[in-house]
Amino acid sequence: MKTRIFYHKRTGTPVQIIVRAQTKPTYQEVICYQELTDPYAHYVMEERQFFAEYVKEFGQLPLGDRKQIEKRQDLPDKQPRISKGVVRTQEEEEQDEGEDEIRNKNAVDKMLAFFDAETFSEKIKLLESMKDDLDEHMLNNLAVSLDLSIEEGVDGYEFILSELKIRNKYESDRRA
Repeated sequence: MKTRIFYHKRTGTPVQIIVRAQTKPTYQEVICYQELTDPYAHYVMEERQFFAEYVKEFGQLPLGDRKQIEKRQDLPDKQPRISKGVVRTQEEEEQDEGEDEIRNKNAVDKMLAFFDAETFSEKIKLLESMKDDLDEHMLNNLAVSLDLSIEEGVDGYEFILSELKIRNKYESDRRA
């Protein structure tokens, strides 16, 4: 049976049906389902009661005293830039975007140089030079290139740097 998502009519809490079953000895039809919110508990409910309390589509939920908010057509889809009291012209915005593109290109070039570096000391220098340009995605790519995994809550830059320093300490010239 395919897993299907249903929503509680009053709370909107999503659940998924795990299996339809029958009880013994009365062979009553029941639904085994799991909540899709923490703590992800499992429950069994009589089939008729389940479908009385849950709906298949989120849009079928009764709105009650709540009103549906319509999207205004005159607003742009983009999030506005938050100003710190300075009004910026279109020209200044375009200049900043151009500088961002150059900065990103330089960071990507440094990352590729990091991948191609032959020694760990070279990798350390490149990593230190791109410290300000690194984002989470780039740090993960650097970690993967070193067969590392960055755990949740760990400073990826410091983790990679310390690993490179350890490897540099024990690096030897294997070409000889």
